[in-house]
Amino acid sequence: MLTFSINEVEGFYLELFRIALSAETHEAKVKALHYVKHVVIADRLKALSESEGPAWTDEPDNKSLVTWTAQTAAVREDAIYEFSRVSRTYEDRNERRLNIAEHAGKLVYLSVLEGKRQGVQTKDGILYQLTLAGRDHGIRGAKDKDVVRKSWGTYRGIVHLGMAMDFCEDRKVSAGEVLFVAEEIRRLLSGSCPNGTSEPYVPRQEQISFTYKSGIWGPRFRNRGLGFCVGD
Repeated sequence: MLTFSINEVEGFYLELFRIALSAETHEAKVKALHYVKHVVIADRLKALSESEGPAWTDEPDNKSLVTWTAQTAAVREDAIYEFSRVSRTYEDRNERRLNIAEHAGKLVYLSVLEGKRQGVQTKDGILYQLTLAGRDHGIRGAKDKDVVRKSWGTYRGIVHLGMAMDFCEDRKVSAGEVLFVAEEIRRLLSGSCPNGTSEPYVPRQEQISFTYKSGIWGPRFRNRGLGFCVGD
């Protein structure tokens, strides 16, 4: 299982991290998550220039930040471009698939809480129920059992983030609290098994765990506040 940290500023970009998770392989997901960190840095630098004007680059206390900004500019530009490609694919096809997987995750979650522990791919299991609902309500993509099955297989290891964002949408909670909920959901999905089986709903090794913390490294504006860095 991979653990991925999100700091205070990055917490305002949870939807971008969710889009990053729409990539179709584990390796691509991890790369896309790091692309988002570069997007956040670019936004922070833009906001800094807009609020302080160009003079901040001449301040002695900002020398290390100015140097770091120049040294990492090419990497940042590449990451922003790569994330734009992930975003386009998300809009074209993967948003629907991720939504389907997150809905399946909610059905699994409720099944566990209610003590039913229904199977996922059994004849009358959760994916079958989701397909029926898709046909009844005309939900695009959810009407096709193969799409539903593939969506769950591709995204089951990361659905907990989007689920937590949905659960917390109408509550005024911090990003840290959203990630706490996501971690609780992740543990339930990997720690619970359908009735009559010993395999969890989501294998732990497929999951990405999100933690809310800030790195202690990186240059800082006027040597105070949150450092500018792209951590794990």
